[in-house]
Amino acid sequence: MNRTNYSTFFVVMTLGVGLALGAWGCGSSTACGEFPLDDEVRQCMVSEIELMVVETFPFAEYKQVDLNEFSGQLRKTLEADSADDVFVAELSQAVSSLRDGHTRIERRGLQNPGVAPVDVEEKNGQLVVRSSDEDRFQKLVGQTIIAVDGIDAGVVLRQAGGPMETGIEGEARLSGLTQVLGGEEGTSLTLTMKSGEEVRMDRRSFFAEPQVTIVGDYAYLKLETFGFIDDLEKIDEGINESLDSRGLIIDLRGNGGGYPSVTDGLFGRLIEEEAEPFKLVDRHGELHRELKAPSRGKTFDGPVVVLVDRRTYSASNYFAHRMIEHDRGVLIGGHTGGGAASPQRGKMLVPGVWFQVSTHVLQPPTGSHSESGLKPTVAVDANEPTAEGEDER
Repeated sequence: MNRTNYSTFFVVMTLGVGLALGAWGCGSSTACGEFPLDDEVRQCMVSEIELMVVETFPFAEYKQVDLNEFSGQLRKTLEADSADDVFVAELSQAVSSLRDGHTRIERRGLQNPGVAPVDVEEKNGQLVVRSSDEDRFQKLVGQTIIAVDGIDAGVVLRQAGGPMETGIEGEARLSGLTQVLGGEEGTSLTLTMKSGEEVRMDRRSFFAEPQVTIVGDYAYLKLETFGFIDDLEKIDEGINESLDSRGLIIDLRGNGGGYPSVTDGLFGRLIEEEAEPFKLVDRHGELHRELKAPSRGKTFDGPVVVLVDRRTYSASNYFAHRMIEHDRGVLIGGHTGGGAASPQRGKMLVPGVWFQVSTHVLQPPTGSHSESGLKPTVAVDANEPTAEGEDER
């Protein structure tokens, strides 16, 4: 299936609940110039970021962010005569002080983002294999990695704090510890283990297509992203296969978001009448647009369980919010990651370096927004830390 993302004119915000309009950086044009970054270009980058945040960022009060302090931190990056890559990383670090996943700096350059078949975590300053989605690498779980492609694991860990890297059209993002083993789909990497063993593996596509599995009387739908328009067709096929099932499990763990039209399309298969719209409003409360979820196709009317965790973010958090708002199912797992904002403003500052900022708040028909995440109906891990300001419903 051809997974369309329409990002010639629009950037698919994998973490977004909408489309980020690329009016300030479409094509090859940039706001500030090119590499190498001279003083004028750096000043421009800082000024553009500061202006966009001050003008539109809607969560300063809610997240207890002092925008004057933010501006000072941003300008401080101009004081040191640092290398270009260090300067961009310092800008990214300053932006991260806003504590908003949608407001970020990205590096773009991967044609087809890929991830390793193992997931890693940091333990006591070491890089450790946490899990694997391939049986042949299960033996590595719990083992310590000392080098990645010959690069010391300590250096690799420090890279996790830099700007995230995305596909050239923004359709997927690699950040944090996902980024350190990520790269072009189909390329190989070699892990050197503390045991001395060297393990070679290939990177797979960042996202798998929607998958439905029928287990006895129940259907299980795994969704890694809502970031591809064409996936709605595959989702419909899965719902059609599930119509005779006693219950439906929708797995949104690790789903970073995507198009609201895809989430609303899925929700529309679970209801018989159109649900009340959610609203996108700016920080002054003015309405930008409504997100509607009309009933469509044959309705799956059985019980629904949604599996969630901290990586259930943005559009997937929005879907989970709809399920709770309209009493259509239960959430099981950990607190969702939140991210109910919609980034609608972005600029390509210099080639390959994109900045975007949140501009809108997502308001449900009743209750409060879920920017800081949703509490699950049934918490699987009671020790999981809660998000400040979480929705307690």
